[in-house]
Amino acid sequence: MKKFRFSLQTVETVRSIRELKGREQFSIAVHAYVTAGEYLQMMKARLAALEDILRSGRAQTFRAGDQASFMEAYKNETTATTKAAADVEKARVAMEAARQAWLGSRRDLRVVESLEQKARTAHRREVEREDQAALDDRTSALAARAATQGI
Repeated sequence: MKKFRFSLQTVETVRSIRELKGREQFSIAVHAYVTAGEYLQMMKARLAALEDILRSGRAQTFRAGDQASFMEAYKNETTATTKAAADVEKARVAMEAARQAWLGSRRDLRVVESLEQKARTAHRREVEREDQAALDDRTSALAARAATQGI
């Protein structure tokens, strides 16, 4: 029985490494997206808490200095929340790009894996055919020897 050799083994190895790197980049992008989303939720909660403070402060006596500092803080928190929302969108776009790159490399790897599977099947059929031919030859030789010996 001859040993199976796949001529595209190096291509498969390179594509497998590329697919692994693509998967790692995708997982990093997913983590960045989740982290950005969590940060955005935290910023929204801070903004809501500051809005509650501003609303409750209006029911009490008006202090111009406090109101000015609260409004400045509110403006800063609103800006930070808007920036966090933009960061989430950037992370989402980066995640989708990483997903597409990973899927492309996975598709390339599957092509080579499919070719290897077909080559293995053809090799197995060829080996089985050779084994059957050897058995047929042996049977024919035994029959011929039996016929010449008069058995």
